[in-house]
Amino acid sequence: MTSPDSDLSNTSTKLKDVSLASQQLLERKKFQCVFQELKKRVEFGRTEEAASNQHKSDAIDDKLEQRSERQAELQKSHDTVLRDSEKKTSIKTPKVILDVENLPPCPCRTQCPECRQYIMTETFSSISSVTWLLCFITAGIGCMAGCCLLPFCIDQFKSITHRCPKCRTLITTIKRL
Repeated sequence: MTSPDSDLSNTSTKLKDVSLASQQLLERKKFQCVFQELKKRVEFGRTEEAASNQHKSDAIDDKLEQRSERQAELQKSHDTVLRDSEKKTSIKTPKVILDVENLPPCPCRTQCPECRQYIMTETFSSISSVTWLLCFITAGIGCMAGCCLLPFCIDQFKSITHRCPKCRTLITTIKRL
């Protein structure tokens, strides 16, 4: 079984060959037509040569038609191989976020502003002033049976901090709410 690259190269080469042969045939046809016209002008009475020249011109037309059909087949094959190779080689690369202010709350790929390495950030959540505020609000409402401690257990009420795993520099902190 051949690789898609060699198939693509082979069909591309064949396509160029057919295109070149078609151009040569077109040039021969043009030359034949000019030659035939000149013959008609010079020798007005010879019909056998005119018929022979017409036959040659028709043969060239048939070859041109065959070449164009072959070229269409090769072009279709070339496009198919190209499309298939693109499907096989389309590897989805992870998105690199360079704007550290817009990092998502999950680990992501970015460039560390300190060591300039492309890294996958480490994330951890920490208690913030929003967490304490929600704790006091729920206690003030009357949730005394430990329900006021729920904001400390839910990550949506905590701040998320992104850190570089190589140099341990804090990249950014995402405040919630």
